[in-house]
Amino acid sequence: MLRRSSHSNLKILTSLIELKRWEWSNLPILHTVIGRHVYFSIATEILEKPNEPRTRSLKQLLNHPSYTDRAIRMKLREMERLGLISNTSSDIDKRVRFVLPTPKFEQLIEAHAKFYRSLLEKEYILLEK
Repeated sequence: MLRRSSHSNLKILTSLIELKRWEWSNLPILHTVIGRHVYFSIATEILEKPNEPRTRSLKQLLNHPSYTDRAIRMKLREMERLGLISNTSSDIDKRVRFVLPTPKFEQLIEAHAKFYRSLLEKEYILLEK
């Protein structure tokens, strides 16, 4: 039997479970580990530097010791076909490529954040620092 003190922890876990269900229904790109990695890597870049030009190359942005370059490239191509990203070459060195999120990708991030916030607001009062 769970202790009463763990009740608030369970509420948080319940919110994460609901979030995962929403992601499964609304963000098919997140169905795979590689998809999650690529999505959150691009989202992090956007959220950390919202008004700055992209300065990190594809390799810098998406490099991960456990995932192959081929798997990441395939996921990027899928995201490009879905209209979530485009890519461009550097003006200085044409071998360097950058990922450019499309407005469609940015709308997905916004919907994702909005849904998660609504889940948390069901149980908690949120105050921004």
